[in-house]
Amino acid sequence: MKLLTPVFLALLLVCPQAIAMKGIFWQPQLRDNQVSEAKWQSLMHSLRSEGFDTLILQWTRYGDAFTHESESLALQQKAAAARSAGLRLIVGLYSDPDFFTRQKQPAAAQANYLNYLRTQDISQARSWLQKSGIEPDGWYISAEIDDLNWREDKSRQQMLKWLGDTRFGLAAVSDKPLYISSFFAGNMTPESFAGLNRQVKERGINVWVQDGSGVGKMNSAQRALYLDAAAGCQTATPASGIVYELFSINPGKTFSASPKTESVITALLAKKSSCQKDSLYFSLRYLPQALGTLDRR
Repeated sequence: MKLLTPVFLALLLVCPQAIAMKGIFWQPQLRDNQVSEAKWQSLMHSLRSEGFDTLILQWTRYGDAFTHESESLALQQKAAAARSAGLRLIVGLYSDPDFFTRQKQPAAAQANYLNYLRTQDISQARSWLQKSGIEPDGWYISAEIDDLNWREDKSRQQMLKWLGDTRFGLAAVSDKPLYISSFFAGNMTPESFAGLNRQVKERGINVWVQDGSGVGKMNSAQRALYLDAAAGCQTATPASGIVYELFSINPGKTFSASPKTESVITALLAKKSSCQKDSLYFSLRYLPQALGTLDRR
């Protein structure tokens, strides 16, 4: 066994986030409760053996889903199995299915709505700790920050206040690192998008930037401009890491996605930041290891 040097050990003690995270998102669905305990445990151990160190539960409540005791218990058991397999847990909180519509309300209604999200997240954190007994390694805000709806200063300040207040409220429940993700579609310049992420970071929240490759709205050169500005390894980029999308959108009016080819997924899983940024992957359902365990519909 290789022993840690005193310098490296000191670095871990002073800065526990110095080692980059390799995490996989799981979007819990009620149908996932049908996965047997043995299959789920096998999948979690497979993740660990493949080099993943963290499982991110995107939410622990989705609208009314996972509010019934049997539903939440099954979710807690799966989280416990991930922890037993040696994975850290970032626990997502409340997710409103109508978030992307309701965030566009006029200022007064928007402020009330953001306050509602804050109270739901804090309540969900308390409920998770009381019912599961599992202390997370971090919390995740399931709402996502885009580059369209927060361009105006008034709405942006409301958004930043909401995030700051949420950070303060969650710290009172259990003071763990807090994460959120952001995405871009060319509605801001790369520099402005980086600035938006920086303002979120200044509220004490770690931001992960989605790479946009699965959605396919921009080509790779265009996406690189945004990713480099927000999460690159040049000086003082604000994002804590990149979320690599393991899916591709299928043509059609209704949202549908399929896993990228196994060779492309293998190449993405080899991605590693040269400056200790986190590498996250979306999502567990599209990993080859999950085939036959998680329904991909």
